Amino acid sequence: MTETRRPLYQSLAERLSQLIREGVYPVGAMLPSEAELRARFKLSRHTVREAIRMLQEAGMVSRHQGVGTRVERARGAPRYVQTLVGVSDLWQYVQDTSRVTLAIRDVTPENARIELPGKRAWRMLEGVRHAGNGGLPVSWTQIHVHPRYGDVLEETGANTIPVYSLIEQRHGVRAKSLRQEITAVSIAADIAALLQVAPGTPGLAIVRHYLGEDDEVFEATLSIHPGERYRYAMQLDLSCGAALSP
Repeated sequence: MTETRRPLYQSLAERLSQLIREGVYPVGAMLPSEAELRARFKLSRHTVREAIRMLQEAGMVSRHQGVGTRVERARGAPRYVQTLVGVSDLWQYVQDTSRVTLAIRDVTPENARIELPGKRAWRMLEGVRHAGNGGLPVSWTQIHVHPRYGDVLEETGANTIPVYSLIEQRHGVRAKSLRQEITAVSIAADIAALLQVAPGTPGLAIVRHYLGEDDEVFEATLSIHPGERYRYAMQLDLSCGAALSP
């Protein structure tokens, strides 16, 4: 599998973070201007601005009109960055995080938090994913599996392999496409307790429906992430020569 290239702004943000940690730009000092950074790293204005925005979101720098960008802290707040180019990149998310399973039970479509096709009960796994091995929680998740394939949630490998891949391996269902919706939410008290944040903390709710070659949904997931610990990046490649509307 070919390695996914990181966006240039992310690479620049990581390089600037390293220079801040090493004291090249100590706390209280000013970062070079955008023009200086563009010239030094031979990057576009957009790339430089996106990199500085990432540092600002991490709390490492602050921007002041007419003054510049000041270093505020040597290390950013812990945050998991997920980059998605294709369905296969979900492997990286599973490998970079560890899941604690809270419950496995059946749920009917009318009682589910997200849309589930049909009327039969789906097998559902509820859990919390942590950064690395036992780090801060980065998501509360419910994984719903079509009634025909619910047995895969009982496998120990369900913690280390994407569930859609377990369904492919055991039942021969090939994931053809992924439908995804992202919504800003205020995290409810019961989920906030599991994520170790205050009730009402801003978060991201990500709903995914996995479709097979017959366009049937065979897995549906709901994940809620604290905004301060999670950043979602997605790359969309345009087909060469495709006509673009103005």
